[in-house]
Amino acid sequence: MKKLENLKIVEKHGIWAIAPVIIFLVAVIVFTSFAVTNKDLSKGMNIGIDFAGGSILTVELGSDILNDNDKYNENYKYIESVLTSEEIANQIVAIAKEEFGIEISASAAVASISYVQTSGSDADMSLVIKYDNISSTFDTKANDLTNRRNEILRAQLTEHYEESGVTVSTSYIGATASLALIKTALKAVGITILLILIYIMFRFEIWSGISAIVALIHDVAIMVFLVIIFRIQINSAFIAAIITIVSYSINNTIVVFDRVRENRKKAIAEDKRSVIDNNKIVNESIVQTLTRSINSTITTMIAITLFAIIGTASVREFALPVIFGLLAGFYSSLVIAPSLYCLMKNSVDKRKNVKKGIVKNDKPKYAGAKN
Repeated sequence: MKKLENLKIVEKHGIWAIAPVIIFLVAVIVFTSFAVTNKDLSKGMNIGIDFAGGSILTVELGSDILNDNDKYNENYKYIESVLTSEEIANQIVAIAKEEFGIEISASAAVASISYVQTSGSDADMSLVIKYDNISSTFDTKANDLTNRRNEILRAQLTEHYEESGVTVSTSYIGATASLALIKTALKAVGITILLILIYIMFRFEIWSGISAIVALIHDVAIMVFLVIIFRIQINSAFIAAIITIVSYSINNTIVVFDRVRENRKKAIAEDKRSVIDNNKIVNESIVQTLTRSINSTITTMIAITLFAIIGTASVREFALPVIFGLLAGFYSSLVIAPSLYCLMKNSVDKRKNVKKGIVKNDKPKYAGAKN
């Protein structure tokens, strides 16, 4: 750690902003390309049916089929071929024009599968497939085209499995329910951030609180950008991941600011007449807490990475954003939050010292904390 003591971390705040900006620009490019290609702004992100609305197909095949890899693959491939059938899509195009006077392309009528899992056990074990609704740009307010497509899909699959006695059912989640879920999720995240801000302001000072909140916003933003880039589904699991990161990543930031507070007290106690060099104090505080931050992040990363590797699709949808958030939180707690704190604190301290006549524009003398 002795070799790191002279690192000027907070002075290089401009450099630390490069990585987040690059990630943002790549996310914008990916978002735009998917939105333009699909001619639908919502397609820029891989929004799950929890938020965008969607349909759920349940085929009760039983454990004898679903636990056998060959039989599972055979049945899934058939069901997938029905869901993505051009013939069924053309039927929807004809229904849309003849019954509702709506012009829709076959590509917009084809179901896009977003999620596959098994549910239940023994004879009740089912294959559950989630896919998107027909875009509200083309469908009616009552989701008539989506419902008709689901009826056609259910009828064809029921006919195919009639002799086997397999039960086939479909349902859909409308946009109204999705909107309510989004509002609830945003409220939860907003309240969490507000409570954290209040806590840090009472525990430390307003500049620490503002810096910590900006760092949290950075972490959430990076999570969103990387999720867009890697086309990870945005659903209720993603909201859970955001709340997890908001609660977790603040810990490293608080540890750094706690050490900053201790070192400032030591500096003032050593020489009350000297002007405090915030940059050096914060740099030393970062170095002193670096080992702790690295160890806690690596420990958590090992556990969540294992979840991402061996977990189901729903677990990965939670684990991957958490991994992104952990990396973003580690980065922001060491360079983003401390750098922003120094920028604000130096500005405020300089104005106070100038008013008191302690300094003009001279570089302040450091009454630093010694380890």
